[in-house]
Amino acid sequence: MGKSIEVVAAVIRREDRIFATERGYGEWKDWWEFPGGKMEPGETPEAALRREIREELDADIRIGRLLRTVEWDYPAFHLVLHCFLCTLAGDSLVLKEHESARWLGPADLWSVKWLPADEGLLPLLSAELLGVEPTLAEYLENQVIPQYSAFDKAHREDHAHAVIVRALALAAHYPVDRNMVYAAAACHDIGLSGGRERHHLVSGEWIRANQDLRRWFSEEQIAVIAEAAEDHRASSGHEPRSLYGRIVAEADRLIEPEAIIRRTIQYGLAHYPELPVEGHWQRTLDHLHEKYAEGGYLKLWIPESPNAAKLRELRRIISDTAELRRCFDRIFPEETK
Repeated sequence: MGKSIEVVAAVIRREDRIFATERGYGEWKDWWEFPGGKMEPGETPEAALRREIREELDADIRIGRLLRTVEWDYPAFHLVLHCFLCTLAGDSLVLKEHESARWLGPADLWSVKWLPADEGLLPLLSAELLGVEPTLAEYLENQVIPQYSAFDKAHREDHAHAVIVRALALAAHYPVDRNMVYAAAACHDIGLSGGRERHHLVSGEWIRANQDLRRWFSEEQIAVIAEAAEDHRASSGHEPRSLYGRIVAEADRLIEPEAIIRRTIQYGLAHYPELPVEGHWQRTLDHLHEKYAEGGYLKLWIPESPNAAKLRELRRIISDTAELRRCFDRIFPEETK
């Protein structure tokens, strides 16, 4: 491992938006980040952050709480990144080092190409902007989400984070408790530790037995959160029992045609490694028809979701066996390198 670099970053908030900057130089040109920079010897993180923001943005900031310290291994160095929630002390910002900048709301957080270390903050920021209790978000991020690292490639931490972000975006359309939505989305697949077939039920059992969640929720709320996890599975055979269940179920259905095909191939490779290529092709074809084709068991529950248009596109690909095979032949070698 190379040298370790300690840096600070300002997550500058203005109402329900945060400030992001685009690099205009170096190896990571055109990638997005939170403004900040290296700590100098003898500097406190707060002093370094004030100095860096003056140098980069010609602005003064008010520094709030430490949101998170992120550690990330880049190819040439180990990064320790201290991220503070901040507000502007004045009204002006001047880009002195960056190519461009944007104020991003909860629905826009994933619309830019983030540096890997900065990207890890997005679920917490989505929760912050939408009013989720910070201590709950920290518990779920530190104690629950890391458990997903033991699951198959299609259900790792990135999947849990994506479901959280989509669930919170959908929740903005309804009078629901966003803390409950966050918890249900974070825990919806935790039962994969007990195998795929009953994972939704095991997730519900885990939630009901979790004493830590009682720091934030009543027994009645925990029951609703558990039901939402139990009802998220597309093949469960019944409609979700609550609006929370419909939100999590819809958020779990990321209808991105290529991502769906890739995840189907990933699952087959993880659970049926003995199959030859043609066996994986047939399994992929059968699964996609069974779940996503016209008459398949997947149902959409939230009209505000963008999934409907994406599902129509996926169904078009599934109906064209030649096009689907071309997608398979391109993706399968990438997953078996």
